[in-house]
Amino acid sequence: MSIYTDTEWEAENAALWAGANPQSCPQCTRTGFYGPRKNRAERKYRACRFCGFWQVVGRNPEQYRASVPRCHGWPQAAGAPYLWWAAPGEESYACEHCGHLVDVQATLIDAPAQDRSHPWWNVPQNLTQAEYTRYWVRNGAGPRLFGIL
Repeated sequence: MSIYTDTEWEAENAALWAGANPQSCPQCTRTGFYGPRKNRAERKYRACRFCGFWQVVGRNPEQYRASVPRCHGWPQAAGAPYLWWAAPGEESYACEHCGHLVDVQATLIDAPAQDRSHPWWNVPQNLTQAEYTRYWVRNGAGPRLFGIL
C-alpha cells in the first residue's frame, strides 16, 4: 500500500460530508467502520475500527491494536465494548471516559477482524451513510465510529 496523500484524504472526507456511502476498508474490506478522520491536533488520517488499519496523511499504513479500558461505565457499541486503538509502540493513554492512565499491554484484546465470535461481525455491510448512521445511533456508537463526525 502506498503513502496516503492529503488530496486522497480531502476527497474521502468531502465525499462523506456530501452524503456518499461509506467506503470499505482497504485492508479488511468491511464497511461501517472505516473512514477519514482528523484528531484534535488537526492530524488527518484514515482508520478502520474493525481491523486496526491506520494511515496518517504522508505516511505508510500502520497496524493499531485494540484496547478496552477497564474503567466503570466504558461505552458499549453493537453488543461489545467500544474499542480504543493504540498505536504501535504506545505504552499508555489517557482514558477518554475517566481520564485515568491506561496500560495498553494490560488492556489489549483481539481486533474484531481477528475474532470471528466478536459481535461486530454482525454489523450489516454495504449500507448507505444514512442507514449506518441510524444503525450506530441505535446500537450505541453514533456516526463517529466510521468517521462522519
